[in-house]
Amino acid sequence: MLAAGADRDVAEVRAELRAHTGTLNALREDQVDLRDDVRGLREEMRQGFSTVTTSLGQIIELLDRDNQTDE
Repeated sequence: MLAAGADRDVAEVRAELRAHTGTLNALREDQVDLRDDVRGLREEMRQGFSTVTTSLGQIIELLDRDNQTDE
């Protein structure tokens, strides 16, 4: 009788362990996906800042040219 109860307890623990392992694996997959998304967003941000920097440089050149013409 005692052995049957212990077997049941072991089976329950194993089932819970499998469930927890499945949950951790799913979380890991989500983390990997999120990390990839953040990397993509970081690259987009860098490209956007580069575009803004280039545009601001062009605006400054035009303003400097206009100021030199006025003088």
